Amino acid sequence: MKKISIIGNPCSGKTTLSRALAEKYNLPLTHVDSIQFLEGMVLREPNETRQILLDISNQSEWIIDGLGPLKIIEDRFQKSDLVLVIRIPLWRNLIWLVKRQFKSIFVARAELPVHSQEASLLQTWKLLTNIRSVQTGLWPQLDRIFLRDIYINKVRYIKRVEELNRLSRIGLS
Repeated sequence: MKKISIIGNPCSGKTTLSRALAEKYNLPLTHVDSIQFLEGMVLREPNETRQILLDISNQSEWIIDGLGPLKIIEDRFQKSDLVLVIRIPLWRNLIWLVKRQFKSIFVARAELPVHSQEASLLQTWKLLTNIRSVQTGLWPQLDRIFLRDIYINKVRYIKRVEELNRLSRIGLS
């Protein structure tokens, strides 16, 4: 597997899993957050974000962690050898969101640009809103897309934290 997409709600374990797999399989890792956001958590212009992600997905090897603009996401999935879809219970996402926001008071996430403070009520609200829009809007769309024949052998759903932890520890098997 040379091209792996990892998607899921915010705070679902995508980054932890993508880092572990990138190290285990020696694949270059791209965090969509590091592209979508500029310094200070300012959103990059969408066309520029799309072009950067498109350029990365045209390379021969990668792990891309995150969603990004919908206009190119299916193109990335088609290029992927494997699409890991993290769909752990919503209550777990919310607990991990609180934990991440608390931790970000003291330590910024390495995958974010400098001076990108997440520990604020506004950012917490944006994360909650994002989780809601993924749950109610994006998942139903992606579930329909993943029913297509092209995805039968390349999409793997991760629904339990134990499976997520196992993949992070021992890799794909």
